[in-house]
Amino acid sequence: MEGKLIQSVQRAIDIINCFTEEDHELSLKDISEKVNLSKSTVHGILSTLLKNSFIEQNPLSSYYSLGPAFMEKSFLINEDLLLKNLGRKYLEEISQNFSVTANIFSYKNKHLHLIDRVTSPNLYYSISTSVKKIPLNASASGKLALAYSEELNIDKLFENLEINKYTNTTIMEKDELLKEIDKIRKDGFSMEKSEVEEGIYCISVPVFKLKNKFIGTISVMGTKEKLSKIKINLSKEMVKVSKELSKELGCL
Repeated sequence: MEGKLIQSVQRAIDIINCFTEEDHELSLKDISEKVNLSKSTVHGILSTLLKNSFIEQNPLSSYYSLGPAFMEKSFLINEDLLLKNLGRKYLEEISQNFSVTANIFSYKNKHLHLIDRVTSPNLYYSISTSVKKIPLNASASGKLALAYSEELNIDKLFENLEINKYTNTTIMEKDELLKEIDKIRKDGFSMEKSEVEEGIYCISVPVFKLKNKFIGTISVMGTKEKLSKIKINLSKEMVKVSKELSKELGCL
């Protein structure tokens, strides 16, 4: 059953629908012509949308475009799907350029979950792990969560004995883990050196969304020999990817 249409709301929707892949930015005149309304009427609606961040205005050209509020609302639909869709091309680039397997992990409720993986066709070996839950104190992605998530507290982690020893290099001391966290924040990436499984190395970078909120990681796992050789170039590329993907997700 159709209800009564509110004219002002419909006009605002019509203005929003003016923006497409071909028309990212539009002038007041452009929008006025598209919706067949006077400039003064359109300007009033734009001012309201602008105040609520559904529209933003280029300070140099005065042109209008869709605002950050749409990005924030899109996460309510399916954050994992958006992260996977936007991150896929980066996984493919990393996998192809460095002949590695690249992963995306999403972070929710203090846990990391694998949502996508790209394996290089050039790999002559495969890596499997018996660890099902990503450990926070040992894994590269887990240490990123400790470094950037507002929900996690290292003191409580140790107080509640939520740490496990997997290998001889697993970090089990709080002071050592705190030093590692400081290094991660400085470098922009996390390194795992046989801390979960012997002979397996991992490099991970954080992914952020609006308001610089940590939502996941991009991670590469490989043998010690493989990642040791390409660590410098790979880590630089992954830090770059971290910034680019986070920007696409609305992080400034």
